Amino acid sequence: MKNKTQNDPFKTHCWAFTVVTDPYQVFAECFVFTDIGSYRKTIRQVLLSAARNKVHKKESPASVLDLFKAIHSVMLAARALYRQNKTSELQLKPEQFMDKRLYTRPGAAFAEWEYLPKTLSKKEYQNPYLVFHRFFKYQNTEAWQQSMEQVLSNAFSGYASDHTLHLLNLYLHLTRLMEAAHLIDVREVLHVDGDLKPGPTC
Repeated sequence: MKNKTQNDPFKTHCWAFTVVTDPYQVFAECFVFTDIGSYRKTIRQVLLSAARNKVHKKESPASVLDLFKAIHSVMLAARALYRQNKTSELQLKPEQFMDKRLYTRPGAAFAEWEYLPKTLSKKEYQNPYLVFHRFFKYQNTEAWQQSMEQVLSNAFSGYASDHTLHLLNLYLHLTRLMEAAHLIDVREVLHVDGDLKPGPTC
């Protein structure tokens, strides 16, 4: 079991079908898997289902489980960067905040505003690594994993009796986690699996 954890430290093989050992490449794989808008939407819908006596039927269970596995991998990668005390090297001025290069890739499939973060503060937008500190201050990795498992269990069972889950807090923290990872991926990761990301044409 120990060797398996060491060989797949961020638990990517179960959803990406490849072992990723670089936390930044975990972010890259995550947003190749699907876009930030899909993560936001699924997190919101699953948490709403968990709060009601209603089975989640918006997406197939397999798709939701795979997406939450990807979120779990992002969480583990974020923990690695958090432990390294990583911080953004970009020095942003207020007039640069709407520069699309800060939040979306060239040739993005959707309207640029879809990629803008919806839940981050000004400071978090400038330095997304701040999100990781607040995420793990709220609760540790083990507690996060338990919360996510309970949310999925409630959402797919139509049983919403768990009064210990603070769903609004979970929504905000999980969404901020994914938005921060997205910004770091856009700003700092130049390649995915050794292939350069698409860039502007000359």
